[in-house]
Amino acid sequence: MEISGLIPAVHSPMDPNGELNLDAVEKQAQRCIDTGCGGVYVAGTTGECHSLSADERLALFQRWGDVIKGTGLSLICHVGDNSLPVAQSLAAASQAAGADAIASMAPCFFRPGSVDELLPYLKEISSAANETPFYFYDIPVMTHVEVSMIELLQRAKTEFPNLAGLKFTNGNLMDLQTLMRVDPDRYNILFGFDEMLSAAWLYGVRGAVGSTYNHFAKLYTAIGAAVEAGDGARVQELQNLSVNIIRAFQKPGFAAASKEAMSFFGVECGTVRVPLKPLTDQQRTELREDLEALGALDWA
Repeated sequence: MEISGLIPAVHSPMDPNGELNLDAVEKQAQRCIDTGCGGVYVAGTTGECHSLSADERLALFQRWGDVIKGTGLSLICHVGDNSLPVAQSLAAASQAAGADAIASMAPCFFRPGSVDELLPYLKEISSAANETPFYFYDIPVMTHVEVSMIELLQRAKTEFPNLAGLKFTNGNLMDLQTLMRVDPDRYNILFGFDEMLSAAWLYGVRGAVGSTYNHFAKLYTAIGAAVEAGDGARVQELQNLSVNIIRAFQKPGFAAASKEAMSFFGVECGTVRVPLKPLTDQQRTELREDLEALGALDWA
């Protein structure tokens, strides 16, 4: 199954005490369905993966698997961890939970410096769930692992048959164009920068994972439609709105703003874990005012 469409990188919902609030998952999933999304990406960067315990991530995978079964939403579970045994156990649990794919970013403490070092690590994770397609989550801005994704895909043709593609959260659009041509019948490239979606769509990407799809999936659907219609002026107008939304989130702190803004749409995801800081009441009010002034809430 080729995963496509808009895939929100869902938040890990928490109660006022900072514990997982699994009861919120149903509302998160319903919003994805109501706004025409194609799936969910669980426990990634937006989901504060490295601030969660392995047991918490396991609980999220199981809950999401139960909630979206039969809905048509694809389930991608992010299992990356600095501990290989933890990543393997999460991969096995994801497969048991019915994941359509698993994904892993590179370890970010002892970091692989080449494809020669990265490829065996990914294969070890995938071996724990060898019936489930595997995506490498390339996000060098967070992991500081910068190796050639073109080389990775080329070598995986013979060295890693289970590699299904990439979650490419990387601003190198020149590489993206090449990646789309490496083996399009085999590899699926999911793009990870909301603020550059129009460029990726123009290059042929048809699946994307992003934080603000939780809030404004209809806006990004319209961006894709405008690209396909060749309406350049509309593409610029809508993509500029996306950029301004992201800047509004960045002003008080993107992770906390993105998460707490879900309450504007009737989905309570709670706060963030330290060292991230939650929004103050004033920041929350200003965020809503900024989004209203942009006309962003019209796309809710």
